Amino acid sequence: MTTNLLDYLGDKMDALDFDGDLDLNWDKEAHVFELELTMYTEAAGEFAVEDQDGREIQDGEIDYSDAILFYDQTRLKGADYADNYLTTIGFAGKKGLDQAHLDGFFVYLQTLLNDGQSDLFDFVDGTSSAETFALTFDEAAYAAAVAAQPAAAHTTWIPYPKY
Repeated sequence: MTTNLLDYLGDKMDALDFDGDLDLNWDKEAHVFELELTMYTEAAGEFAVEDQDGREIQDGEIDYSDAILFYDQTRLKGADYADNYLTTIGFAGKKGLDQAHLDGFFVYLQTLLNDGQSDLFDFVDGTSSAETFALTFDEAAYAAAVAAQPAAAHTTWIPYPKY
């Protein structure tokens, strides 16, 4: 049995080394997958941090959430949703997405999560000079991770689920 996009995304998410939460939502009607990520840290009480909802937190848990959209580019325009997501990644309808893009994505995502978690810790403990905290998806680093995948992965397609 061939692995489909839903299973492949889920398996790759499970293999990531990440202390936060990763959730995968599948909207069958819209033909999209939303990968939600949430990072957590503790505020030390030295200064207040304003969370994404505008609440000031001086002591206790702080979380940061973002999401990545995988969308069927035969049905939707990713640019229409770009402002709502860390990034949007299109796939070719029922054909799905090639394995190189998926594997490269997860290689880059592990780096993004590692660096993001570290940057969040620095931001909350005051060792960062940043005014705000937000993850930034580096398209060039993602493209490099995709390009580094074996040749066979560029021609192996992971299809959209047939449920």
